[in-house]
Amino acid sequence: MNDESVITIEIRGHEKAVLKAAQRISDLFLSSGPCRLRRTPGKDEVQVLVHADVDRGAGEGGYLDPGEAEGAGAFLR
Repeated sequence: MNDESVITIEIRGHEKAVLKAAQRISDLFLSSGPCRLRRTPGKDEVQVLVHADVDRGAGEGGYLDPGEAEGAGAFLR
């Protein structure tokens, strides 16, 4: 995995939509999946960050398999 190809995507919205968007991103790219769902007191909106490797092409996406996670290193930190 090349650190130069890793991006961080911030998604904000209602929880169901945010999690669905994170899943769709992982359908396109190797991804961390949603990281730390954050809520702002008094607001309906949530925020989640997703780290994605954009070098991984469509059809090769998805959350890391246990074997891949070991080699991902700082990608998931």
